[in-house]
Amino acid sequence: MRKTKRDWFINSVQILLADGPQGLTIDALCKHLGVTKGSFYHHFGSYERYKQQFLAFYEAEGTLNIIERLADLPSPQAKLQRLLNSAVEFSTRQAEDPDVAMRAWALQDTAVRHIQTRVDGRRREYVQQLCEEIIGDAAQAQTIANLLYAILVGSEQMQPPLVGEDLRHLFNECLRLYDIELIKDFAD
Repeated sequence: MRKTKRDWFINSVQILLADGPQGLTIDALCKHLGVTKGSFYHHFGSYERYKQQFLAFYEAEGTLNIIERLADLPSPQAKLQRLLNSAVEFSTRQAEDPDVAMRAWALQDTAVRHIQTRVDGRRREYVQQLCEEIIGDAAQAQTIANLLYAILVGSEQMQPPLVGEDLRHLFNECLRLYDIELIKDFAD
């Protein structure tokens, strides 16, 4: 069966999670997918081009696509609620979350660090925008966005990670400090 670039990238995440960035080699990718190195070079041409495309995939899947899926929701409260619910739900699937592995890789690789910085900035910016729409105060919205994002990233780094309802509780406590009420009966 022919492998798409998406297949390559999904398998890249699995390798990254299992073996870290040092395990993300052409040989490991080909073995994992059951294909030849020729297939890799057909799709990407070089490891550097593969890495650029993989990082673009990570940025799109982990940030841009999520924001797009929220666009049609009726209010900033509904968008923030869905976003936080998604983070809580995804936190229970730690084995699928590339963020911790990407952050580790970013410590070792300038190109990855550049993308991780952009991803973090875009995510915080989006939450800040939602919070500003809710409370009308740009400075406070920035603080709330930074706190919510710090809670998310910090929870992923803890051992064991804070997941599920423990993470939801921290998000809710942060919002409560700023008198932000989300839609209680908003269904995902």
